[in-house]
Amino acid sequence: MRIAISQRVDIVPHYHEVRDGLDHKWIPFLEQIGLQVVLVPNQLKDPSAYYRNLNIEGLILSGGNDPASLDQATNVSEERDATEAALIKTAQSLGQPILGVCRGMQYLCLHFGEKLNRIEDHVAQRHQLICEADFDYPNGIEVNSYHNWALTELQSNSPFLSMAYTKDHSIEAIKHLSEPIHGIMWHPERENHYSDYDLNFFKKIFRHD
Repeated sequence: MRIAISQRVDIVPHYHEVRDGLDHKWIPFLEQIGLQVVLVPNQLKDPSAYYRNLNIEGLILSGGNDPASLDQATNVSEERDATEAALIKTAQSLGQPILGVCRGMQYLCLHFGEKLNRIEDHVAQRHQLICEADFDYPNGIEVNSYHNWALTELQSNSPFLSMAYTKDHSIEAIKHLSEPIHGIMWHPERENHYSDYDLNFFKKIFRHD
């Protein structure tokens, strides 16, 4: 299965450059699942056409950068936000699976009308998840954490269900009520040894094994 993955934007002052980038850890993780990966640049005139022309079958929104619409956000990229908005709309119109990881889940939440709040003690930490009974992970599983913004409450008309949260009530995983759209706040690709739960979760979303 061929999936697209979005990229972060980094400013490199020494070279007077703005670069798209993806952590090297992503590719071996996704190849282990059996996925073919297409990286999406953030300067495309028409991200939707790029996505459709390459016969992509699913979308991952990766981590890095704050969404520009957040108050007091730092390290933002409006180009990335616009690219991801177009990709979400395209994948959604095709009925394809979408998974947001960390910033990717944050952007999914904002795209669908949720609100994020600043949160403490969620950068370079590990914590346990409190999981719903029908989630694909066991209650109490430990995951990594690298974010300053969190979804702490779903709107009354939210299209999402909360699937896991932490003891401070930060929502760590969501799924759409009727479409194949998911979000997680941890980074499976950053683990020294990949979790079977993470691998199986991605397979379930993108490969339907």
